[in-house]
Amino acid sequence: MGKPVRRIVIVGGGTAGWIVAGVLASRYPRRGEDGVSITLIESRQQPPIGVGEGTWPTIRATLKQIGVTETDFLRECDASFKQGSQFVKWADASDSDTYWHPFTLPADYADRNLAPYWLEGPRQAGFAPSVCFQAELCRHGLAPKQITTPEFTGLANYAYHLDAGKFGPFLQKHCVGKLGVSHVYDEIVQVQADDRGHISHLVTKSGNLLAADLFIDCSGFSALLIGKHLGVPFLSRKDVLFIDKAWAVQIPYRDEAAPIASATISTAQSSGWVWDIGLTSRRGVGYVFSSNYVSDDEALQELKTYLAARGDLSPELSFRNIGINSGYRQEFWVGNCVAVGLSAGFLEPLEASAIVMIELSAKSIANLLPGCSGGMRQAARIFNDTFRYRWERIVDFLKLH
Repeated sequence: MGKPVRRIVIVGGGTAGWIVAGVLASRYPRRGEDGVSITLIESRQQPPIGVGEGTWPTIRATLKQIGVTETDFLRECDASFKQGSQFVKWADASDSDTYWHPFTLPADYADRNLAPYWLEGPRQAGFAPSVCFQAELCRHGLAPKQITTPEFTGLANYAYHLDAGKFGPFLQKHCVGKLGVSHVYDEIVQVQADDRGHISHLVTKSGNLLAADLFIDCSGFSALLIGKHLGVPFLSRKDVLFIDKAWAVQIPYRDEAAPIASATISTAQSSGWVWDIGLTSRRGVGYVFSSNYVSDDEALQELKTYLAARGDLSPELSFRNIGINSGYRQEFWVGNCVAVGLSAGFLEPLEASAIVMIELSAKSIANLLPGCSGGMRQAARIFNDTFRYRWERIVDFLKLH
């Protein structure tokens, strides 16, 4: 049987750490000494990556479960509605070369496949506008809901664009203030293990010992527990996903009345694609590319050309260069340690899969959380099989583009 699983330590904050903390704390509220205690430790020296701004519609159920209000979230995270993606110049680069991937399913989707009927017609309108109203909502810059529509529900299916730098602190305030999560600012200097190889406690820079029954590694690319301590190999998928670098920039709106696009706009370039995401406070724009086919300087020039064509290029802009190593861990749950977020893996961001994988991981841990340490191995086996499959399917999804 083993000892009860009562103490959980999450290493790392940001989007991954605080989503996990919120999901677990809302699922297992503290009930005195017998309840589950959740502690999140993060370093003040580790700034968030702060690029991932797109989500899937699943985020609405996650935020509702955690207990935040949609109004607070939209205001405090500079969030806007995302109703899908628009893909521009991916086929022949003509002015009319665009197609939509809306989040609302085609009419009568469960009963019949409309694609053969569309193929028999003239096809001028494109598939999405022919079978779903949401592409027109996006084209006209309309919202998926009205001001009177209840929170987290819509007349059309939707997700959000959000400021990742504000999302973590927003969740932190809620998790600590409303859900009883303990929050520690400190740095981990040593990881101690027991005779089974399970992590027993963490030693911090200030001399504290953090013991737990389950440790969740949300330490980002540094992968302090799953990588540096446990040595779980990282499986690169660079052989099939060629994107390995990005330039990112934040674009201010020219005036307060500027329209906000309610879809992620993905525009093909010579060796990758440009994302263009509209928040309420600014736009997030970037070019992800393959360094095998274009240099950093050439890629930056392509991004500047994209911005100049829209009147957005100015000397004040600050461009960040980001490395991307597409791949994931050979295993995600080893002993009493689970990796979530960038420590588990990262794939090129074409379909905004990073945050949804955090959501799925958090809910899976909540579902599989064993009552005692004896159930850890079975939980790990199910989790690893499930997420190996999910990462592979996202690789397939990206390749299909």
